[in-house]
Amino acid sequence: MTASSERPNNIRTTPDSPASRCIVSPRIDALLLLVPLVASLAALAFAARVPDPLPLPLFLLLVVAFDVAHVWTTLYLGYLDREAFARRRALFVLTPIVAFVVGMRLHLASPVLFWTLLAYVAIHHFASQQWGFVALYKAKAGERDPTDRHLDKWTVWTGALGPVLLWHTSDAAFDWFGHGEAFLVRLDPSLRPDIVIGMALVACVWLGRQAWHLSRGTLVPGKVAWVVATWLSWSVGLYWSEHQLVALACINLLHGIPFLVLVAARMRSRWRDAPEAGAPLGATLARSLPLFYGLVLALACGEEWLWEGLVWHSRTGPLLGVELGDLARAAVVAALATPQVTHYYLDAWLWRMDGSNPDLTEAFGLRRPAS
Repeated sequence: MTASSERPNNIRTTPDSPASRCIVSPRIDALLLLVPLVASLAALAFAARVPDPLPLPLFLLLVVAFDVAHVWTTLYLGYLDREAFARRRALFVLTPIVAFVVGMRLHLASPVLFWTLLAYVAIHHFASQQWGFVALYKAKAGERDPTDRHLDKWTVWTGALGPVLLWHTSDAAFDWFGHGEAFLVRLDPSLRPDIVIGMALVACVWLGRQAWHLSRGTLVPGKVAWVVATWLSWSVGLYWSEHQLVALACINLLHGIPFLVLVAARMRSRWRDAPEAGAPLGATLARSLPLFYGLVLALACGEEWLWEGLVWHSRTGPLLGVELGDLARAAVVAALATPQVTHYYLDAWLWRMDGSNPDLTEAFGLRRPAS
């Protein structure tokens, strides 16, 4: 498969130009990191003045507008794309069904177990996405060395899961969602120095490898930036700060904003040359960023409204004045969590760089399939 010579924003690049090592463009790639970084710094500066739990406007901005909204972009990558859906019909149909059935059964057995397992799955998904950004830059630069692949992957996972392990040694609550989930296991606080030393050793080896690349002129700046961002955001958001505002700004924004932008760029590239007449809904929406984002934002707001009205009642009373019984509550929770679980699972298939997603390779001009 040949990579496209034209980027999604129609900027032509040469193999050695700065833009050729960017996923979208130098400016947009920089903003994907700078916007979450600036927001996280602002959260650190103003956290002491913000009550916990968050006021509704901040909750809507940090959770619904980016985290929940990005979940619904799975519609664009599969359910609104007839060709992609046809390639994996069974996967797209069965995943939400299985997610609902398993989720309902788990919630009936134990709501705490349901939210606990979902939290661990979410942590894995968030960490996997950080590796996904790094893998995109590696594929874009044509970095093939297996030593780099293994070291980069271990470093990303160490930067994400190291703070998670430190979290397990603390007295803090396991409040990834804040719905009563609990640690599956508590680690002895005496293990903290060992975890930190292990993280430091991995970081030193990786930094040494990047210094070697720099001396040879083979450094991949985008990869380095994302690895460093992962370490900073997870360390500060999960372990160093206990304020919800900081955690959501550090983790959710770095997760949701770049993903939304990359899906938009991928869709605009895919449908750029499609005829206006008879174009699928996904193609029509992808041509307009307000429409593209407006759909997922509306769905995210609708989902949150149902969570609040049917399940939580933290800011309003029960929807239509109805309190749900155990069976109905389990069914509603499982149904509302299904888009999230479906996104977690399908994401592993929809972003594979092994040739099974030809539009991904074309959209970002990847030099080779990458595992």
